[in-house]
Amino acid sequence: MMQPIKVVSGASLLALGVVLSACAQQGAENVADIEPVIASASESKSVELAPMISTVKPGASVTFSETVTQDLDIGDSGFAMLTINEGYPSGLLTLTATGDHGVSIPGGASSTQLNMADGTRHSWRIDFSAETEGVHYLNIVAEAAPSDGLVQSRAYAIRIEVGDWKTVQAEQDAAKPMEMQADGEMAVLMQAEETIE
Repeated sequence: MMQPIKVVSGASLLALGVVLSACAQQGAENVADIEPVIASASESKSVELAPMISTVKPGASVTFSETVTQDLDIGDSGFAMLTINEGYPSGLLTLTATGDHGVSIPGGASSTQLNMADGTRHSWRIDFSAETEGVHYLNIVAEAAPSDGLVQSRAYAIRIEVGDWKTVQAEQDAAKPMEMQADGEMAVLMQAEETIE
């Protein structure tokens, strides 16, 4: 049976060296006098950790939150009230909304332009119609064009629940081909094609 390897720090080795050399010079009965030296050697070694790493997504300095009409059935009209926070002193913020399969926006899409000099918090109402049961999304693209900077974009999706969406989602999940992996986890396997150039 293999024994685990113990790692000793440089400070501990230095302290051990001080104790051994002191014992050799002064004799075993004076070891108690050396203990303060050992304590001060280990206490003087402090470790300062680097600050936490934070990752910022590239793109426009824009964040979103929303409230959405609840308890929608097929054929119902609803709306999403989108709150947009941006970090620009001036320029234009262009917002475009499109619906995926199952949710439609009158005219196919909705868009608006906001003056970022008017403040950093904006609201936008998006009207839509529910066409099929299930979970659907309103897709939002924001394009920030500051007066003195680079044009950047940010994407966002608003979840829309229509009808008996839980049953529809369970049926869709059950229809996916699942295979058990070596670790016992179930996974959906999908075909993929890769081209390496």
